[in-house]
Amino acid sequence: MIKITFSLCALLVLAGCASQPNQVILNPVYKNGQISTINSSLSTSVIDLRGDTATLKLIESDKTKTFASQGITESVKSVLDSALSRNGASISNLATVRFEVDIHALQALVTEKLVSHTSEAQIELGVRVIRASSNFSKVYRGSANLEGPFSHERAKVEGQLNKLTEQMITRIVSDPELIEFLEG
Repeated sequence: MIKITFSLCALLVLAGCASQPNQVILNPVYKNGQISTINSSLSTSVIDLRGDTATLKLIESDKTKTFASQGITESVKSVLDSALSRNGASISNLATVRFEVDIHALQALVTEKLVSHTSEAQIELGVRVIRASSNFSKVYRGSANLEGPFSHERAKVEGQLNKLTEQMITRIVSDPELIEFLEG
């Protein structure tokens, strides 16, 4: 009886190790230093407006699995605040200038084939800066592709999404039109 119980416990532990989590970890980090000068006090917010909340769609032969990401708005806000701060902006909930980001798309589509896989990541962020007398709005889009042998590795797909998100935020904080609006 003890051997059977031990064997079942060992089997459960191994089965737990083999399965991938049902969550995608989105944790982009702003790695660039100061690339522009933003001398503004800003109140930032991020809103998830995606119609499809799956961060990862996995297509295997005739079935599709979807995986969400907890705290996606917090992750994007964190990297946005970091990027704006490193480029001279002061982030404050009391600021009169509102810097709003809408997430329209943020997803990787992974297609598994017999001996290979592809991952196509898409991001679309809408930026609105609202002042008492004027507004600025612009949409930023980015994509990234990767291919590899065998099945996909979740960590590589997460890395692809994190890197693409960081690149989009970098593009936003270095956009001459946006900086000119903030300075005006």
